[in-house]
Amino acid sequence: MREDGSVLEEKEFWGDNKSGFRRHWILTVIFVLVILGLIGALIGDEPEITGNAVNVPDSSSKEESEEVNENPKEDTSDKSIYSMNENVPVDYLNYQVEKVETFTKMGSTVYNKETNGKFIKVYLEITNNAKETREIFTPRFKIMDSKGRQYERVYDDMLYISDYLEFGKQLQPSLTAYGAIVFELPKDAEDLRLIITGDWLSYSGEVVKLSNVEDIGKDTTQQEEINEMWEEAQNTCSSPFKCSSTCVEYMDVGQKDCPDGEVCCMEDD
Repeated sequence: MREDGSVLEEKEFWGDNKSGFRRHWILTVIFVLVILGLIGALIGDEPEITGNAVNVPDSSSKEESEEVNENPKEDTSDKSIYSMNENVPVDYLNYQVEKVETFTKMGSTVYNKETNGKFIKVYLEITNNAKETREIFTPRFKIMDSKGRQYERVYDDMLYISDYLEFGKQLQPSLTAYGAIVFELPKDAEDLRLIITGDWLSYSGEVVKLSNVEDIGKDTTQQEEINEMWEEAQNTCSSPFKCSSTCVEYMDVGQKDCPDGEVCCMEDD
């Protein structure tokens, strides 16, 4: 209506080509889009743009990433954390961590290995609870520290210790095997936990808190084994020697473990 009370014509109401309505309509649409954008920013993450691709963040990946950076206690809050010398069932095997040692050198005087960090040696007792023979072919062990760092077993530890857990170790039903595994860690690795997992197709896993770690300076089990073998060879009349009442000249190497009246001699061809 005009001020004088007369009715506006359609053209006067809408304006030329209805441009006034269009302007109001466009502003309304922009306002709604802005509001929707703000709501979306509040309830979700922005997609990550990589090259020409747009990657929508995966909430499960984000949660997994956060778990790796958290304290191990929080990582495993949905599981019981076992103590040493406790029975730890994982699938068909039962594990028990007997003791833990740390050192910086292992091996013999001829063949040895050192680290500028520290070695951690874990002694295990493993029992097969299945009704069939099983073998340990998979890498079932890792160590995690307080910073969330994870460490694999030293792949060649069997060359430097005599009591290593044999790769492919065969376990008969209801029988127990013993062996040790070695890990190499930095000096600042603390609050250590052993992660025990199942076979290749298994999703099972348990955690054992490693405590009372004894610092022995150097692991000498390999050297002790060599010394024992050498001593046995020195005191035993074995091939290519044999016990005899008489020996060819210069072939007598002493009595060793031969019966009274006999000496150890080089075998004649």
